[in-house]
Amino acid sequence: MKYLGVDYYPEQWGMDLVDEDLDNIVELGANLIRIGDFAWDRFEPSDGHYDFTFFDEVIAKAKNKGLKILMCVPGATIPSWLYRAHPEIMNEDEKGYRQPFGARRGHCYNNDIYLEKVTSLAKAIAKHYKDEEAIVAYQIENEIGHEGSDMCYCETCHKKFIAYLKNKYQDINDLNDRWGTSFWNQTYYEFEDIPLPRPSFVAQNPSLRLEWERFRNLSTVNVIKLMAEAVRSEDRNHLVTHDFEGGTIQKHFSPFDVAKTLDFVSYNNYPVWGGQKAPMSESDLAFTVDFARGFKQDKIWITEAIMGQQGHNDIGYAPRPDEAKKWSLSSLDHGVETVIFFRYRGFIKGAEQFCFGILDADNVKRRKYYETKSFFEEARQRKIEYPKSDVAIVYDFDSKISMSLQRQSDVFDYEKECQKLYKQLYIRNLNCDIIPSDADFSKYKLLILPYFIIMSDDFKKKLKDFVSKGSKVLMTPRTAWKDTDNNLVFNKRLPVDLDDLTGCVIEEHESLLSGQSAKCLYGNEEGEGYVFEELLKVTTGKELISYVDNPFGKYSAAVVNDYGKGKAYYMGTSFDEKTLNRLFDEILANE
Repeated sequence: MKYLGVDYYPEQWGMDLVDEDLDNIVELGANLIRIGDFAWDRFEPSDGHYDFTFFDEVIAKAKNKGLKILMCVPGATIPSWLYRAHPEIMNEDEKGYRQPFGARRGHCYNNDIYLEKVTSLAKAIAKHYKDEEAIVAYQIENEIGHEGSDMCYCETCHKKFIAYLKNKYQDINDLNDRWGTSFWNQTYYEFEDIPLPRPSFVAQNPSLRLEWERFRNLSTVNVIKLMAEAVRSEDRNHLVTHDFEGGTIQKHFSPFDVAKTLDFVSYNNYPVWGGQKAPMSESDLAFTVDFARGFKQDKIWITEAIMGQQGHNDIGYAPRPDEAKKWSLSSLDHGVETVIFFRYRGFIKGAEQFCFGILDADNVKRRKYYETKSFFEEARQRKIEYPKSDVAIVYDFDSKISMSLQRQSDVFDYEKECQKLYKQLYIRNLNCDIIPSDADFSKYKLLILPYFIIMSDDFKKKLKDFVSKGSKVLMTPRTAWKDTDNNLVFNKRLPVDLDDLTGCVIEEHESLLSGQSAKCLYGNEEGEGYVFEELLKVTTGKELISYVDNPFGKYSAAVVNDYGKGKAYYMGTSFDEKTLNRLFDEILANE
């Protein structure tokens, strides 16, 4: 292990407890503390006036105990002096409501005043601590995009969105043509005519909505990029990271793009959260960690591992004895080299009173304390290696966004569908990388492409070359349906320009809604299909699974096709687990 530690918030308790706390942290077996995460006003109590006295003293005491520091550069909670001077800094939702002061992440990512102030803070902290040997890295911001903060509809965002569109399209007539604005009389005569895609009686133009999401991605990346550059402008001695939150796959940005601005990735690992009756499954938990590892395809840190019950207003499931320890131990098999527990002691005041830590409010060492100590002892003996994988699941931001904007079925959930496919690898003890669509995938033996509805010509060419050289690919429903403007394609059979690879075309299709399924037959075994029902007509391929008693006629539900030296598999529906298990047995045979 590289580091083992705890999240520590001395600003919430004052200096009186610091010596005792640090002694207990050392007794736990920790060698690092993470500090400063939400402490902007401690570093900058008034505009432009920086004061490092408090954390200098904390760091000095920690150094005397042999502890290292992960220094956070806080940006997620703005100080009251900044809000008082610039209330327009706050985020505006789709109905025009501005976030109030006092909750975290209430600001707009595109507000120039916020960007100026947070980068100035980052520079000041980095300049002050550039020679501090106890610091091992800076963490910038906190869980970017969490709680809906990656979406804002304020006037500043609108103006910057228009500028983004002007830069990309140049000619308004080109935009009109590509977006199909002749439909519903949407033709724009100037870029300034283009609205933000706020909720309306009916759905907004899918091309507009996709470009808005691409803009939100760039806005989010920009915040982290500017903070990272600010730190590096003053301090080249220390690495820069960011702690992504668990629901990142559902956000309005690509974590793979954000990670390009970082030296390494950190991740906050929450197998259960407030209001949940039970934790996520072992395979789903493994998926989330592998997903985070994929952001830079390198080892990661866990900056928040839970030991106690969690929640803000609603709380539910409490980790059973040794269960939280097991969760953290299992993460070590997925390329985690540092584990930091959230938090050393839960705070008795504020919105996170029910985010319980290693110690509770009574300050008594009990089971959770000794369980953490036991984890540190075991983790210290582990040699962490980066998992070697022959299989990769490909995440495509545009496709994920397109499928979330137009789900087509009320039961479609991108994350759950990915986890369903991942589970087939997990139960076979097969390592899996999760990579972005612009990554080099030539080294893998099997690619899984979940709901890759927008597929560029370049990717199609690269995919065909990959398979032809002897590898395999598994494609799901809705593969290659749309162009890069989020439109269906005229005069092409589905999947567009991939029928030679798949060995089949889609003859008919429908969405399966809640409570609906399609009967299938795999050999002599019956199965079910859910979410989508694409009726496949075999051309050069071979039927693996057929639909049964289908009102449209006899069609295939899954097809395999020999392509060059490799094989392509196409699923026309989301199969039940038993059927999917058999299909993966077939795909992974001889691997």
